[in-house]
Amino acid sequence: MDFGTEMNRTYQLGNASVQNVAYALSEFLDTKKNMITQTMRTKNGYTVQCKGDASAEWTKYIGLDAAVTINLIPMEGDLIVEIGTEKWAEKLGIAAIGSLVFQPLLITSGIGAIRQMALPGEIFSFIGDYLGTAPKEPTRSAVMKKICPNCGKETDKDAVFCPACGNRFEAQKEEAPAEQPASQPAVCPTCGKELTGEEAFCPLCGRKLRD
Repeated sequence: MDFGTEMNRTYQLGNASVQNVAYALSEFLDTKKNMITQTMRTKNGYTVQCKGDASAEWTKYIGLDAAVTINLIPMEGDLIVEIGTEKWAEKLGIAAIGSLVFQPLLITSGIGAIRQMALPGEIFSFIGDYLGTAPKEPTRSAVMKKICPNCGKETDKDAVFCPACGNRFEAQKEEAPAEQPASQPAVCPTCGKELTGEEAFCPLCGRKLRD
């Protein structure tokens, strides 16, 4: 899912747990932003969904059955935070889902809408304050992702199929390395004649210098 760098950030998790971050974020969205929230444990970490009433700006674009979805994924001492849109999941229990599949139509209309509002920035700011750290600069490995041309899902650069829509990615042909010219001595090994490096045969004794 290509949300851009402003919709994906990485923080140092430190001694905090992902569970505590998820429930603290849910409480913030509930009590401070007056949103309906639910928190779910997933295969990769935790997911927090929030939605508001008809007066909320983003619901004008992506419908009342949709929600802003925050994925919290622990990885090697860091916390990856992804913000996007998804269908509101009714009454999902702990560990009921492995991961959420982002709907292409919601992505198309929803991402532009939530980018126009302040909520993503407030979510990132809350998480940064809660963890007491600023987000990390994106690394090259995080940037090198593959975007499905069919649905816009972001996945690993080595993926063969899109995990969202099943589209098969076209194989990327690797350029063959250019052939290196055979090394040639600076002087003829037979007569000692100085060479420029372009000769196939020695101009003085006729010795073959390369194949």
